[in-house]
Amino acid sequence: MKEKVFNLIAHRGFSERSPENTIQSFDLALKEGFNNFEFDVQLTKDKIPVVIHDSDLIRTTGIKGIISEKKYSEIKSLNAKNNFQNLTGHFRIPTLDEILIRYKDKAHLHLELKSRDQDLSEIVFNFLKEFKWLSSKKKIFEPGGLTISSFYIEQLMRFNHFTKDENSAWLLEKITHNDLDICKSNEIDLICPRALHANHKMVSEALEKNILVRNWGVSSEKDLINAYNSGSKGTTVDWPTKGKEMISNYENNKISN
Repeated sequence: MKEKVFNLIAHRGFSERSPENTIQSFDLALKEGFNNFEFDVQLTKDKIPVVIHDSDLIRTTGIKGIISEKKYSEIKSLNAKNNFQNLTGHFRIPTLDEILIRYKDKAHLHLELKSRDQDLSEIVFNFLKEFKWLSSKKKIFEPGGLTISSFYIEQLMRFNHFTKDENSAWLLEKITHNDLDICKSNEIDLICPRALHANHKMVSEALEKNILVRNWGVSSEKDLINAYNSGSKGTTVDWPTKGKEMISNYENNKISN
């Protein structure tokens, strides 16, 4: 029997054990054997693509301010420890070029276009082109490859205007028939519902249209196993090591029962 393949993507790096969206968090994911990681990209006021989830700096750095209203020079020295205040050391907000240089051929990057900024897709595309991440011909989840994701279908459409060679993924709450039609007509490769809403019926319908499914928003073992059983190809998760153990225990219990 063919072994089931389910990919665990380190969400914002190994964010359970290191500050999210930092070089340290991405390095830890690789060190622990997870060569797929997800991160968020937004633009500063001077149009520098930086890696941060929230539009506001407060949760990540403790400093008030909106990313799109700050120049990169104003945020580059901030310490992005978020909820890891007891850790020593400095955790910077990385720039996109740092990520593209550091993890070339080492990881599969799941790059989320986080904002609605109309310049974001083109600027990200140009950085990917400059650092030779485009047209790698890598499969989804294969190290050295790239998947562009967003909750905003218009961002994926903008990105696809520049190239349709890269994996693209639409993030949403749950899959509808109309969503599948939108993916098909816009040549979106993956559709990504919240893990809680993953179900085998809609995954099967997606696969019939040659659209793969992966998940996000795993907050419990129940969510993870639901995604695993749905036929999805993988999910983002804050705690990939624990997730791997949960799936292994689940499979072992099925065999013993």
